[in-house]
Amino acid sequence: MRWLKRLGLGCLVLAVVVALLWTVSRLRGPTPAQRAALAQLEAPNAFEGRNAFDAIWVLRYDVPETEISAVADTDMQAMRQALGASAGIPSFTSAAARYPDLQRTGAVRHCSSGGADCLSKVSAAYDDYAALVEANARLIERVDALAAYDHHAWRLPYDQRAPLPPLTLLSWPVTSRAVEFVRGDRLSAVDATCRNLAAMRRIGASSDTLIVHNLARSLTTNGYGALLASMFAELPRDAVLPPSCELALAAPAAQEASVCPPMKGELAWATGLTSSSHEAYMQAAWNWLFFEPEQFRALLAEQMAAACAKDAGTLQRDMPFVASGEVLPIWQRLECVANIDSCLLIGDHSVYLGYSNRALDHRARLQLLAALVWLRGQPDDGTLEERLARLPQDLRSPARDITVTGDGQSIEIAQYDTSRGATWSLPLPPYLVESPAAAD
Repeated sequence: MRWLKRLGLGCLVLAVVVALLWTVSRLRGPTPAQRAALAQLEAPNAFEGRNAFDAIWVLRYDVPETEISAVADTDMQAMRQALGASAGIPSFTSAAARYPDLQRTGAVRHCSSGGADCLSKVSAAYDDYAALVEANARLIERVDALAAYDHHAWRLPYDQRAPLPPLTLLSWPVTSRAVEFVRGDRLSAVDATCRNLAAMRRIGASSDTLIVHNLARSLTTNGYGALLASMFAELPRDAVLPPSCELALAAPAAQEASVCPPMKGELAWATGLTSSSHEAYMQAAWNWLFFEPEQFRALLAEQMAAACAKDAGTLQRDMPFVASGEVLPIWQRLECVANIDSCLLIGDHSVYLGYSNRALDHRARLQLLAALVWLRGQPDDGTLEERLARLPQDLRSPARDITVTGDGQSIEIAQYDTSRGATWSLPLPPYLVESPAAAD
């Protein structure tokens, strides 16, 4: 029986050690680095001008301009009450639904956020696309009106049960601009496309959530930017671009590569989602042993802050974000002993570095767009590669060059986030495409 006593003593010692480690882990709280990260990400964004949230929230319905704010306010209040009154998915109907629904379907689908092939699609089925645009003219007009706004600040409760704004509607003008161009109103279409691009570029740079930040930036480059490039390919070289394009395609500032504003909202979003997820808190008897809300926020903030460059110099150098050092396994981290659920939920922080690299890529894409416009106005002296070497400083990256593709038909720039391709390219107008002999 002596071995049973030894076994019991060993188990008791082990239990004491585990209890001691758990207590130290729970009592230690956030580290100084984590507290600094929390302070950085909890500081409010200093957005200026008009918030586009309300206008986007009611976008699908024909709410009069003077009633948009009141309808959105009513919805936000009703949603908070509905979420607080139910542990499940609440019943919620927007006050905007009493107005006419603006979205209509047709024989074809609109071009969504992809502008590269929109002109060719519209050219192949012009009547169908023209009818689709006409049926959705009021909706497109509402999206165009977002040019009067400056930023997007989230107003919804940070709760996983809350519905999202109708963000997919933001891409409708891509199709409308293509229809206008194919119809023959070319410079008018270019002007409107530049205004749409400028609006999405501005809202994307001043958004406090990653979902709006990423969608607006995708529309800026993959949507309106790619559509503009295809329009330029069909315009004569001496066509004077509208003044709106000068602003839309201006050289990007370093801060346009920052993800700090949306990371602040992302921390609040993640905290709210976890708070509203009853499995993550003390709904079960033992959950309090494995999850501590404040330490979860501190761990998350530390990883998000690592992906958030605070100074313009870091962004200006255009060097990819990489993980700083090796992340220890969960079983080797004292902070995870009493907070194992948080460590499992957060996992590998490289996902946030990926967002930072996509933001750097976005700035590089804006430089590529601006470079295409710059090339239109340059004399044909030297090869295309030589002309690219003379790009103004604010249109080039110190870390990656704009190059001509192997077939000579496009210009491209390398991407740090290669999940959507190793490069991003824009087609050259025919007058900029060199013959093989000239390139040699």
